Amino acid sequence: MSLSRFFAPWLVLLMLAFPVSANTLSDTEQTQLDEIVDLLEANPALIANLNQSLQKYVEQQKTLKQNLAARRDWFESETHSWIGAEDPTVTVVNFMDYNCPYCKKLEDELQKLVAAHDDVKVINIAVPLKQQNIESLDTNSAVYAMNVWLEKPEAFAQVHELLMKKRGMHDARSLEKIAQKTDTESLLAGKERTGEAVADNYRAFMELGLRGTPAMIIGDQVAPGYLPYPQLEAMVKAAKQEG
Repeated sequence: MSLSRFFAPWLVLLMLAFPVSANTLSDTEQTQLDEIVDLLEANPALIANLNQSLQKYVEQQKTLKQNLAARRDWFESETHSWIGAEDPTVTVVNFMDYNCPYCKKLEDELQKLVAAHDDVKVINIAVPLKQQNIESLDTNSAVYAMNVWLEKPEAFAQVHELLMKKRGMHDARSLEKIAQKTDTESLLAGKERTGEAVADNYRAFMELGLRGTPAMIIGDQVAPGYLPYPQLEAMVKAAKQEG
């Protein structure tokens, strides 16, 4: 019997970290819980390490909730681009990187999501993890996109699309090409406000314990990595029910 089948953190957490009554679990969850109890009783050496892991997990979740609460208003900052509903039922906060292949793959799913659900808003928070400042431009893709969003919003959708469509890393040449095509060359140079804002994006990324892009926050749930549309939509529907 494989241990990994049963050690889903939330399920073990229910068993050891919180009192559980029978009517709080589905029949399937109760069966799994009974199997875990049997497994631990048969292998008591597992308990100490498991308990330590659970304590760490509980503390991480507590910190995450505190940091999420502290950042809720910040998610709505004018420096972050967004699509979808102005007054949403569910907001998807997407930490992304214009140089991340999985972010580019997720983009199509997010566009599909807001097209199918007129009460969903997607906020994109750019974190240029894969790209340092380009010396010749004194900027990067995240700063450039934010400059366009703030100073020439009518061009942003096209700029965003072109940034997402390029395969591989952006460089000075790719950004200049996009800027020329969209008449946004004056916004390539880094600006103090946007540079500081992108730096704050990175601080938030670290505070929330995120380790890579894309990373989405849907309701109170964190979804690290790319999600195909059915899973993404299921999380949004679950968040609607919880809300």
